[in-house]
Amino acid sequence: MFKKYCTLKIDISYNFTMNKEISSLDIEKIVGDAQLTDIEMSVLRFLIAHIDSALEMGVREIAKENYTSTSTVMRLSKKLGYNGFIDMYYKLLAHNNSTEDMNNSSRTFVEQFEDPIEVKYDQYSAIKVAAKEIADAKNLVFIYGTGFMGMMAEYLAKKLLVIGVKAIYSNGADSIGIFENNLEDISVLILFSRSGRSNHVINRATTAKENGIYTISFLNDKDSPLADESDCLIKVHDDNIFDDRNQKPTLFFSKVIGMIELLIYEYYRLKTGED
Repeated sequence: MFKKYCTLKIDISYNFTMNKEISSLDIEKIVGDAQLTDIEMSVLRFLIAHIDSALEMGVREIAKENYTSTSTVMRLSKKLGYNGFIDMYYKLLAHNNSTEDMNNSSRTFVEQFEDPIEVKYDQYSAIKVAAKEIADAKNLVFIYGTGFMGMMAEYLAKKLLVIGVKAIYSNGADSIGIFENNLEDISVLILFSRSGRSNHVINRATTAKENGIYTISFLNDKDSPLADESDCLIKVHDDNIFDDRNQKPTLFFSKVIGMIELLIYEYYRLKTGED
């Protein structure tokens, strides 16, 4: 279905380098909206700096090195959304390995444009489910996103409006009242969040679930709280998961646009009865 129509060959070498230091892992990205105390933040920095030996050290030794109690370490893991110390360790280790992969890869950003458009089976299946929910919606489709993903949300909202789907678009600058005061008239909620960890987005997903509203989420392909609150997940591969400030080149948002266009295609197919 999806073919490679052209090959882009440009004689450019474009590489990013990241120092293997504590700063190489964006602390803010890991912490998210969690409210950490100074000692909890200190423990987190210690874990990242000693990720290679943290598991062998264990909770007691880590607590001792930071002049605190084991309960502080365990409380840190819970605040960050992990199931415990072991879960936290392996997630931090995965973050660290991802950063090293970016450092060691000889593949340049420009070379990624040579790839064919790829849509995995689970992505396409989710797109088809989402299209059917939108096509069957009796009332409003509410679309919400924040930051750069807010632009993706607005793009989908306008695409739906021009084809006659009744939709409301809202972003992080709007009052939550726009959402809460229209709950009875919302059939489908569509959320956009790159990390799936924004409290603004998760709170709306939770409210939707409590009110029986079907929720579709566009997000990256990592585990996240939003994934647990959604009925339909449209996951997009994120080639730069630590760039939460969107400062580096990425193909993530172009892939999101591609998923949106595929969603519109499937919507049209359902409405016209095409195979």
